[in-house]
Amino acid sequence: MKKIVSFCFIVFALLIQIKAQPPSDYYSSLEGKYTEELKTATHLAIKVHLRLSYTALWKYFQQTDCMPDDTSRICDMYSSNITYFSDYSTLNKEHCVPNSWWGGPTADNEYAYRDLNNLYPANETVNMSKSNNPLSEVGATTLNNGVSKSGTSIFKGFSGKAFEPADEYKGDFARTYLYMATCYQDYTTWMKDTTGQYQIIIGAYPSIQPWAINLLLKWHRQDPLSLKETTRNNIVFVLQENRNPFIDYPQLAEYIWGNMKDSIWHAATINIKDNTITQPTIYPNPSKDQIHINIENSSSSDFQYDIYTITGIMKLSGHSSIIDISQLPTGVYSCKITNQSKVYINKLIIR
Repeated sequence: MKKIVSFCFIVFALLIQIKAQPPSDYYSSLEGKYTEELKTATHLAIKVHLRLSYTALWKYFQQTDCMPDDTSRICDMYSSNITYFSDYSTLNKEHCVPNSWWGGPTADNEYAYRDLNNLYPANETVNMSKSNNPLSEVGATTLNNGVSKSGTSIFKGFSGKAFEPADEYKGDFARTYLYMATCYQDYTTWMKDTTGQYQIIIGAYPSIQPWAINLLLKWHRQDPLSLKETTRNNIVFVLQENRNPFIDYPQLAEYIWGNMKDSIWHAATINIKDNTITQPTIYPNPSKDQIHINIENSSSSDFQYDIYTITGIMKLSGHSSIIDISQLPTGVYSCKITNQSKVYINKLIIR
């Protein structure tokens, strides 16, 4: 437990701003596409990923959902209760997009059921209240704990039971829904109804109910990316080998559903704030004997590396730019590099 918690501390160390860094060619297939074609290209870019163990989720949550100021404590977007990884009995493993909407954990749907991009630790009482109701803005409430609300929707287009997260997490929820509607647009088991309850619907485009598009884009715009989201996206990529594109490129949602719909996507013209320090590179990667760390305008004495297993156990640490990895078992690792008060998390594959 101590070693796993230490991994979380590394990720959030000093609340350093970490920008989501997809591999250089990860989204190259999106270039020149627009609207429905752009959404399908995004789907194909993120569709293939590892199928994680559902029973191991609390081990993964210790990496993805710990508090930055106290890594023994769970980050719960559903309540303000203080809960620790040492005792998470009052929390559930919550499917943000309800798993019943696509038919649950069947043999054909296991990847969606185990997708860490859609799974969060959640207060059990709130989770039960949320049930399989859609996201919305609510009026009369049946639950209001100061963070989450359940009640009757007052958002135009839907008037049934709904769930409303805190303002600070509305963007997180919206981008999760946009991800699920894109990653699993090829699923034919999405539920149908005439009320609009099931916000994600069958089909490659738009894959979301019209009223829900308006709601999710509103929240996406009002609650911009946080350090929590970008960091989580990087860690999920190490664990699961795919990313949430609406965290990497928030503008993508506008090009697919919003005010830039029917405009051609050119990544070079998208205004993304760049880091001021060059991202370190590790090569060769994959490797089996030795790796090199290269940081522009830095010597090995300027940075520290730490190599961890995906369960958070540190295996190597030091300052050298040349690292002998020949004694490490094959597998996927995280290489944390600290340079000039900046922290970077790199995926490392040892063969």
